[in-house]
Amino acid sequence: MPNSTFSFLASESSQVQQKPQRPPWKVLVVDDEPEVHEVTKMALSKFSYQDRGLYFLHAYSKAQAIECMHSEQDVSVILLDVIMETDQAGLECVHYIRNELNDHDVRIILRTGQPSTIPEHEVMLKYDINDYKNKVDLTKSRLYITMTSALRAFQDIKKQSELASALQDLNENLEVKVAERTAELLSANTSLQAAQDQIVAQQASLLQSEKMASIGYLAAGMAHEINNPLGALKCNFSVLQDYINAVLNKVEVAHDEDLDNDFKDIFELLEDNAVDLNRIERIVAALSVFNGTSDEQANLYDLNEIVTSFSADIDRQVVLENMDDNLPKLSCCREQLLQVFNSLYLNAKESGSALCDIKISIRNHEQSMSVYFEDKGVGIAEQKLSQIFDPFYTTKPVGANVGLGLTIALMMVQNQDGELIATSQVGAGSCFEVRLPHNTSN
Repeated sequence: MPNSTFSFLASESSQVQQKPQRPPWKVLVVDDEPEVHEVTKMALSKFSYQDRGLYFLHAYSKAQAIECMHSEQDVSVILLDVIMETDQAGLECVHYIRNELNDHDVRIILRTGQPSTIPEHEVMLKYDINDYKNKVDLTKSRLYITMTSALRAFQDIKKQSELASALQDLNENLEVKVAERTAELLSANTSLQAAQDQIVAQQASLLQSEKMASIGYLAAGMAHEINNPLGALKCNFSVLQDYINAVLNKVEVAHDEDLDNDFKDIFELLEDNAVDLNRIERIVAALSVFNGTSDEQANLYDLNEIVTSFSADIDRQVVLENMDDNLPKLSCCREQLLQVFNSLYLNAKESGSALCDIKISIRNHEQSMSVYFEDKGVGIAEQKLSQIFDPFYTTKPVGANVGLGLTIALMMVQNQDGELIATSQVGAGSCFEVRLPHNTSN
């Protein structure tokens, strides 16, 4: 390209400026003619924008321009020739920078000495460039204006990028802080929920204990009050039956059929009354147990020995598991535990489980010791599991069961600061755990 293309540069003058102290703007000049590089550098040698001069980078082909963009950071402006080693070299360079390097900050100004080769409006529409200049039209003054406009736009874009980056960092930190705070709140909520569950469980246990204590006092009083008139009734019925038998002997000689039928009815009524009185007697006997739940004093016993002794008294077919002769002694009420075990054994036996399927085992925990009664009976429905310790609750026919066995067992276990825990599954059987603390005392 002839030097006359930049002959305008000699006729222009510029105001002498002080040498800027701040880091210069990086400008990449891409052109295959060395003269263009020299003239451009000379024309902009005095240029400054915001007290920052220019630092020139030079490339003489598309490949050199791309290599320079790979190695250099923060290039502000590219003065790019369109036609170099090929007619499309400059445009291909634009495409690579924008799409391959993904650099949309640098301002690209196309310069050409042959504007008719590629129409300006087509280039502006098709390629992401910021200006398209004819080298002939670029006087020094216009070059200053173009460079100032390009650097101003580049600075605005960088500020926007910095603000966007700062906003992104803020958002990320905010998300982290929100996540941390959310985790803290979730942890606090979990702790509160656990505390609430514990309080509810303690309230339920306290309510159950208070209810059982009240029932115990009431039952003990009722047993005492009912027992005396019950004894009198049984005695009176016995005497009445003797009188009836005597009268019957005296009237037998009459052979009165009607009297025979009457006496038959009377004896049937007496038998029914005897059955009912016996049932009342069993209830009173069961209630009488409450009188003695607090009489027995706790002593140190070998729980393994208590279970083994109980098993020997009932049936050898019951399976004993996890029996350990080295278990530490436990402070408990032996006679009460034997009665608890008997209630649980009868409950397992009545569940439909075979004797050989009833298992009794012991486990020593860190702060407690447990005896388990497991059966393979019909099981208990979940909705009924909470009712099995209620007084007089039974699934047996009327008169077949008093319904106080598990109630009394629970009271005796709680009397020793222990727990009686029931789990069950319909069709698979039930498990009752008697859990006693190591420091049980009364």
